[in-house]
Amino acid sequence: MLWSLHYCQGKEEQIMKSSKFAHGEFFQSLLEDDSSIKTQPQREFLVKCTQGDPDSISKAAREIISRDGPLLGKQNVEFGLALYKYCADERDHADSQARLGKLYLEGIPILSPRRALEYLQRAGEQGHHSSLYNACHIMANGISQDYTELIAQGKAMASEFVDRDLVGSLAYCHAAVTLHENYPELAEDHITKVSLQAMEVLYNTVVMSDLSIREVADAFIFGCTSAKQSLSQDALELWTDAVTSLLRFNETFVETNGSHQDEQLMMTIYRNLKMLVENHGPNLSDLQMYLALDNLNDFLGPLAGLNDTYLEDAAIYAERLAFSSLCMKSYAVSEGEGACFNGAAASAISYYRRQGNDAGAEHVRLLAKEHAHAATHWNTILQTPRVFHPSLTAKPWWNSMDFTAAKSLKDAYGNAATRSRILKELEAVINLQEGKLRGEEYVVDSSGEEVHKVDMEGVQRIFTPYIGVRSNDKEKAKDGAGGWAEFGPLFDGMKWSKERCSIVSTLCNILKDDKSLCSEARLEQPSNDSIQQKDIRTMCGSGTVVTILRLRPGTSILPHCGTTNRRLIMHFPLIGSEGVRFVVGNETVMNYGGGDGSPIVFDDSFEHHVYHEGNKDRFVVLAVLRHPDLM
Repeated sequence: MLWSLHYCQGKEEQIMKSSKFAHGEFFQSLLEDDSSIKTQPQREFLVKCTQGDPDSISKAAREIISRDGPLLGKQNVEFGLALYKYCADERDHADSQARLGKLYLEGIPILSPRRALEYLQRAGEQGHHSSLYNACHIMANGISQDYTELIAQGKAMASEFVDRDLVGSLAYCHAAVTLHENYPELAEDHITKVSLQAMEVLYNTVVMSDLSIREVADAFIFGCTSAKQSLSQDALELWTDAVTSLLRFNETFVETNGSHQDEQLMMTIYRNLKMLVENHGPNLSDLQMYLALDNLNDFLGPLAGLNDTYLEDAAIYAERLAFSSLCMKSYAVSEGEGACFNGAAASAISYYRRQGNDAGAEHVRLLAKEHAHAATHWNTILQTPRVFHPSLTAKPWWNSMDFTAAKSLKDAYGNAATRSRILKELEAVINLQEGKLRGEEYVVDSSGEEVHKVDMEGVQRIFTPYIGVRSNDKEKAKDGAGGWAEFGPLFDGMKWSKERCSIVSTLCNILKDDKSLCSEARLEQPSNDSIQQKDIRTMCGSGTVVTILRLRPGTSILPHCGTTNRRLIMHFPLIGSEGVRFVVGNETVMNYGGGDGSPIVFDDSFEHHVYHEGNKDRFVVLAVLRHPDLM
């Protein structure tokens, strides 16, 4: 083809401006040029180009763009692109679509993953194997760090990029992996191999990602690596019914601010997913099994919170999730990491313990201790946080007066005038409108600056699938913010809440700059200006450092373990401590040891549970403290 290029110089721009048939005129002019010696194959090639044969024109475009000669430069690239676009857009030529996709990824004529994806998708729909894989790759990565830097430098436009789409990526990788089964004539072995490797990476990424219900539903459908793993009609119906019920449950839950948990829908989801796992397990891929077990556990937790008859299944399926292949790969060694394995194994132990099956709990503990990397080398079934540090001193209860936060609050509460202010401010909290789920109080712009406040709410309902909350009065549990609620956080480890602290200013002022708070470790970092919220979660095991909690009479917080043993928890009872039974490990404290104004400090990585057997709402200040071994 190189012989034909010397004649092209200077003519491309004029030809590009004419009609789509100008491409034929260009190649016709080469045929009529007497100055170029042409072999018979070359003439036949040009004839095909004049006739609009997309294979021939695409080949010409490739050589025009890559030619290392007098025609290199913008004009040659533009003309080659024009030829490719004619084949891709006018003739729906898969190879030209694929090559345009690659050129846009290489920055020719501009860096545009968005346009690349459009062409690769069109080629992939025609069974172009490498395009299916490349589309998967683009959607899996989205705007990478390298792309972000190019945009910041003005070398690329944000509008030319695509957001990450894990489910879309799964769909295209699934098509690439299974192409050889359905259309072997279109498949290439090396692309099938790299697509399988990409699917394995995507599987692990999905496990670590927070997907919507609809994304989970689609991920399940595309989450297999063989057409032979296609779901049977029965399996598909079980999954579809479960997802449909899950969507309905979620809508009702959000609409009622968590006050209504439709037990019938929860049971439908539980039954369908259990049958899917038991009846179709051998035909499910690793990802499909993970998604089924993960969602099954999300509903068995709350069901076991409502009724002990679900405890046996809750333990069994939490254990199955923990030791499933993908969950075992998603483990945590520190507090800021995703922890499917750590969380599921800890939950299984807790459920076994609650049903009185210590042998089952010990079996899971020993298996979890064998994990080569996870921070689950627990020494006892009574202390199984998601992240466990064996070197730290372990005891359920600590002397509260060894911590300045507890001592300062006790001293302040002991002063009649200060106590009066604290209780007056608490009354203002009680009088606020309650009932919503926990949320943010500020709207922030892209720079993280607060731009306006949202209407202030009172105590807000707490809901977490793995901490059971049970009430002996179902109507009271639905009323307002329910049996277990929070006014907070007052402090998230980075900043104190302006709005909330304007209402309970006395408490906030007492605890501001307290050195026993877990977040004070941030001040000891080499560059504390770069500390982010994720670092607070590592230091404290959560994004809440100081808050106010309410527990209504007749409400029980069922046995569970906290997230890490690198922290301790302080409760300072403001009112309503009478009748509260607090169990940590195997040690019980009644009425907070001395009634209102008597702080307790405990290690919540030990199994703990609370029973409110009194007759007044209990309000406590909760503060997350640094473990003394880390001070």
